[in-house]
Amino acid sequence: MNYKMKLLIFLSFIFFFQTNIISQTNFEGKIVFQVKNNNETNQITYLVKGDKFRIEPKTPKGMGVMIYNSKKKMMIILITPKKMYMEVPLDLTNKKSDKKKKTKSYFKNTGKTKKIFGYNSEKFEFVNKGKKGEAWMTKDLGGFLFFRNPKQNSSSQSDWQKAIIAENYFPMVISEINSEGKPSVMFKVLEVKAKNLANSLFEPPAGYQKFDVSKMMKRNN
Repeated sequence: MNYKMKLLIFLSFIFFFQTNIISQTNFEGKIVFQVKNNNETNQITYLVKGDKFRIEPKTPKGMGVMIYNSKKKMMIILITPKKMYMEVPLDLTNKKSDKKKKTKSYFKNTGKTKKIFGYNSEKFEFVNKGKKGEAWMTKDLGGFLFFRNPKQNSSSQSDWQKAIIAENYFPMVISEINSEGKPSVMFKVLEVKAKNLANSLFEPPAGYQKFDVSKMMKRNN
């Protein structure tokens, strides 16, 4: 596979995230979680510092690393093998006007609580396209950039996912209830570590050159 084709596949990572952004959080540190989609399980490292976020999928050679600055509304994508980076303007501002409608329609707070990794978490039940599920979520970690299948368009995202974002929760465990009435875990936090993070983690590494996407597109036309 040539470099241009690999790059185009790599660019698809940017559509892995919902078009909503969480508000600034007081939590600073590292969160590791896994996401199950059909028979595929992906592990993600998620770094948070104020209004900056770094997303590191577990991939060969560090491919797929993204840095988002919600204040500047800018996504930085690292092209590790070439020591290059791209800047993509991305406004993921949450629409507060839809908050009440989404939450009332798809969520039911069971009133049950427990600590997960030391953080107070609430249990919710939801219904999505006829399928039932449950989610343990916390507000202690701030909100969350939710995931979807990159092949889906934004209108196909689950309404319960929109509601999680609108309410500024961070999911700790999300399960879908299977045909036997038992929860099947789709999302699970594996590690939470509060710690000070260097500002350099949220900037292009030293020695990386900026990649001009527009030039590549012109050459392909």
